[in-house]
Amino acid sequence: MNPIIPLYVTLQTFVQDRVENLQARRERGATGIEYAALILVSAAIIGVLIAVVNSTLKTQFTGALNKLFGGGGGKKQ
Repeated sequence: MNPIIPLYVTLQTFVQDRVENLQARRERGATGIEYAALILVSAAIIGVLIAVVNSTLKTQFTGALNKLFGGGGGKKQ
């Protein structure tokens, strides 16, 4: 007997079982639209956080550099 036949039968049974399980639970789980909405909301939150942190850090760094270098802005009088 060919040793590949039992492997083939096992694989065929496994695939058939998986297809039947997927067909039985089509309505379960999140859809692509739900995942897209989740990604959009996450991106919006991250964008707002980056904008707030960026402006805060810019203000703090500008203040620190002005204290360090005198805040002249490079203009000589």
